[in-house]
Amino acid sequence: MVTNSGQRASSKSRFRSSAETANTKVETLLANLGSINWKTQLTPETLGQLCNIGLRGESEVLAAITCELAIDCQPITLRGLFYRVVSTGYLPSTDAQHYKRVGRLVTQLRRKGLLPYAWIVDSMRSTNKPSSWTGLGDFGDTVREAYRKDFWHHLDDYVHIFVEKDAIAGTIAPVTREYDVALSPVRGYSSESFAYELGQQFRDIDKPIHAYYLGDFDPSGFDIERDLRSKLETQSGRYIEWQRLAINASDFDDHNLIPLEAKQKDKRYQKFVDEHGYKCAEVDALNPNVLRKRVSNAITMWIPRDRWESLKHVEQLERETFVAAMAGLEGGQ
Repeated sequence: MVTNSGQRASSKSRFRSSAETANTKVETLLANLGSINWKTQLTPETLGQLCNIGLRGESEVLAAITCELAIDCQPITLRGLFYRVVSTGYLPSTDAQHYKRVGRLVTQLRRKGLLPYAWIVDSMRSTNKPSSWTGLGDFGDTVREAYRKDFWHHLDDYVHIFVEKDAIAGTIAPVTREYDVALSPVRGYSSESFAYELGQQFRDIDKPIHAYYLGDFDPSGFDIERDLRSKLETQSGRYIEWQRLAINASDFDDHNLIPLEAKQKDKRYQKFVDEHGYKCAEVDALNPNVLRKRVSNAITMWIPRDRWESLKHVEQLERETFVAAMAGLEGGQ
């Protein structure tokens, strides 16, 4: 029979053994990362969690790299995260098999709680439901948080951001929300309805319009941009100040983008090659922090800081007035 003291000693021994095993796993992972000259910034706690989700060898190293890149770049699309991994040199190419591998790994990391779901954005799929509230108090709380004064109505310029892909909208939405700027995913070639409706809005704007575009650096990406601008100017009857923020030719060298080959079967191939050369890249390939910075700079250059601060003060006063009015209505029920 094992005595109580013997049981305690045995438990301590097992605990030490477990801790030593965990430390050994982390040390092995750090050694594997060191062998590819990757100096991780992940905490010991996160590394320990990575070592306990059932991954081995190369998959464990890939998981560590993926987690670290996601921390630095979130929110980011899955494809954008994949390009960040490829750019480290750990994966040999942007082939579909490697993309699927990263996708499976990200799913596992999210389900294990190592990657927050909100970090990987996908704006294509959503659920629509009419808004409803439990009562006026609930409604008041919602409106208080949601109320935004239309600052741009009081400014001298109008800014609109266009992105070729819906998923990229999710990576730059934090910036456009902060500055209350319209963000439009075009999802390929724009329809006549889309161009007409937005063109009519532009027609009614009595100030300069500054449009910024983020899209792929390839034959289709440039033609989609050309087609969109042409349709909007036709439908609005307005000249639109237009600038491509990404991807640009200089990004290949400035940000070490991995060049892809243009599709020779594309009817726009030769025109693209004549104007831009043979290199192609998806907008997802550029670090989302860079994308967000460019969008922020483009927007803020049209915002007089003193007027913006004054309007924010007015917005706060209007919000407080509304809250007081709602409290009065609820009290009268």
